[in-house]
Amino acid sequence: MLQPLCCKAELRVKRQVIEAVLFEEILPYENSDRTYYIYGHNGVYQCEARETAFGRFRVNEESIYYIEKDGSLANVSLEQLVNELTTDSEVQTRLLNELQQTIRLTEWNESKLAPHLQSRRDLPFEELESEIMEGHPYHPCYKSRTGFTIDDHQQFGPEAKKSFSLQWIAVRRSDVNIAFPYEEPEFFKKELGVEVWESFTSQLQQAEKNVIDYTFLPVHPWQWRNLVESGRLEEVLRNGDLLPLDFKGDFYRATQSVRTLWNETNREKAHIKLPMNMVNTSSLRTLASHSVCTAPHISLWLQKIVDSDPFLKKSLVLLQEYAGAIYEPKDEALKEKMDGQLGVIWRESVRCHMNENEEAVPFTAFMMMERDGKLFIEHWLTKYGRDKWIERFIEVTVLPVWHLLIAHGVGVEAHAQNMVLLHQDGWPTRVVLRDFHESVEYTEDYLANPSILPAFQSLHPLYKDATNDEYYWMSSVEGLRELVMDTLFVFHLSELSFVLEEHSGYEESVFWLNVHKAIERHLEHFPHLRKRHEQLCMNQEHIYVESLLTKKISTTKQESYRHLISNTLAMI
Repeated sequence: MLQPLCCKAELRVKRQVIEAVLFEEILPYENSDRTYYIYGHNGVYQCEARETAFGRFRVNEESIYYIEKDGSLANVSLEQLVNELTTDSEVQTRLLNELQQTIRLTEWNESKLAPHLQSRRDLPFEELESEIMEGHPYHPCYKSRTGFTIDDHQQFGPEAKKSFSLQWIAVRRSDVNIAFPYEEPEFFKKELGVEVWESFTSQLQQAEKNVIDYTFLPVHPWQWRNLVESGRLEEVLRNGDLLPLDFKGDFYRATQSVRTLWNETNREKAHIKLPMNMVNTSSLRTLASHSVCTAPHISLWLQKIVDSDPFLKKSLVLLQEYAGAIYEPKDEALKEKMDGQLGVIWRESVRCHMNENEEAVPFTAFMMMERDGKLFIEHWLTKYGRDKWIERFIEVTVLPVWHLLIAHGVGVEAHAQNMVLLHQDGWPTRVVLRDFHESVEYTEDYLANPSILPAFQSLHPLYKDATNDEYYWMSSVEGLRELVMDTLFVFHLSELSFVLEEHSGYEESVFWLNVHKAIERHLEHFPHLRKRHEQLCMNQEHIYVESLLTKKISTTKQESYRHLISNTLAMI
């Protein structure tokens, strides 16, 4: 058998490309037992794979080969795979660059950081955000971070654990939309301190400006450099619409999402989300302008729901996105150039909600392997008993998200990066949800209490003439089910069910049977919800999920990129 001619990181990237090709049926294929033959435009490829929960494919990364015309096997290059995915040269170049950047940054982590890693099991929550360096287990561009150099990766990537201060700016008030929980001076005094507020106002006075005409925004230092060097700020700096301020302040570090930062100086202070003009996985990591000042309204709405529901109040924590500000200049040309480039969302730290005997773990940790060759959660499985712990984990994880959907009609994007587990010495206690400003959906006729819905039409001009499925309001309950099952089941817990079977002998079929049983027991406790549950058709044979790689390579903009898969919960 041929030996692969590439590094470990490239093997992984190629494996995830092939897994996505099979899962999304981007290219035709057939299989004989566990050998899969993929028919590209330029030839035939072969790999060993098996199908797991929800039709996810798991490929042996050292088994990917090109079949020569004489039947012999040849190693496959990344360029070959990319050329099979699209014939558009621009898309080919962009995708290849992102995949190569992913390999480059993964290799750097492996060579510079991995040799020094110890066990991650006892790390505090914030440090875990840095130590979980594996990245997205499905998307092949899991560390694309376009525009990042190795130096940037070292300084601003979460893995290197470097802290940095922010660049603060004063911006003409008429060009900024603000949603603060109380008066602006008091807000900044509380967030930054009285001395900082006085320093800001003093610097404005020295520039012959004032707080009547100007407000303040933090900027990620990488973003500031990017905007200055690209010339985007030349006009507004020249005419005085924007003024850089001399202030360093608290030190921050990147979370897994890179653009969301935690406060290293004081871990109980807010996490802040700042736009970065880079692509990571599927998305440009700027901020959708409409969502920034909508975020506090969504958080308040969701909190009202939780506070009104005794089950959610004891089982679910929401990290409030309690304030936001976004630069939206009135000049149309400037607005288009600066769309989503300068803004901020303040989000509560999980430490504001942790009981004295609770600890927090990001959900991205649960499918990870430690240096001892065992699962991150192995010691908890041993301590409490594997079956007992998994059943408790499912109850704490799945039921609040599903209850929020069937009892109140609200779907959330519950993928691993948006969820945090609270536990007492490893025993799951509550689940935490975060990041709502772009990832909450509802259908008005399925809402349990539409009277407390935010008045979206008044929150941003884009909402006034928006149709269903553009923003937060969906056209059908199927869309809500798709959001929740896609994120929570297909791309999240399926990763855990897979590694539990691989490394702990806990069969995937048993895991998903326990998910089904947990929901059924919940419905027995809340029989009035069964009819609403059945409206979602959770157990139908096939369900739609998002086509992440298809979206990446598409040359046409569509409302959604989705494909049908077999529903594991239908087989129970």
